[in-house]
Amino acid sequence: MNILKNRKTLVVMMLTALLALAGINEAKAQVPSIPRRTQKARPNNYYYNSNVAWGTQYDWLSTRYASYSDIQYMDRGQIRVLKNSIYARHGRRFQDSQLRSYFNSQSWYRPTRNEVPAREFNKYENYNITFLHKYE
Repeated sequence: MNILKNRKTLVVMMLTALLALAGINEAKAQVPSIPRRTQKARPNNYYYNSNVAWGTQYDWLSTRYASYSDIQYMDRGQIRVLKNSIYARHGRRFQDSQLRSYFNSQSWYRPTRNEVPAREFNKYENYNITFLHKYE
């Protein structure tokens, strides 16, 4: 038993010496810790607007351009809701009873005004409103 213990000690010492000669020590070999996120991830500030509801199923309409593949299996009513969700996320009140009823049922919807100025929309939202209007 004593001989086996001495062999293990000898092997450990030899490996430590080899690593030291190779310029590798424990401090360098350790993997640095990865910092944890302390805040909920938000979209890039380029298109972040504090007046817009985030955390909805429609957020992508503010962060990228819509394409035909996004809507190819939707009917006109679904596309209409998709387009108007951009306005709803900016707090628009709807005169149409169907849209008003639908968006009032969404927990994130906070109607604050009758119209949303076009200058409040970012480049993705402006494009997506125009694009979706073609298929509505």
